[in-house]
Amino acid sequence: MHNLSPDERKALIAQIDEALASNTISIGKAVKKIRTELYGMNQNDYAKFINISDKTLRDVEKGNTDPRLSIVNKLLAPGSFQVSARAVKRVI
Repeated sequence: MHNLSPDERKALIAQIDEALASNTISIGKAVKKIRTELYGMNQNDYAKFINISDKTLRDVEKGNTDPRLSIVNKLLAPGSFQVSARAVKRVI
């Protein structure tokens, strides 16, 4: 794990949260940021850490798959995230 202070960890998580909320980052890129910037892990170590295959992790990070919700939640959980739904205002 990276030697981030609690404030640095909170700031990084807030940054990822904002990027996800504003749709400026994909789930795969968010997972990669959690893996590299929050935990400082390579793909193989992170995959073992969350108990998924390294191929699945690679595919999600590259956007080459539509993983099950349970997999997405496993990938995001170490960053204190989970998938949820929210209403989006639409102009009709």
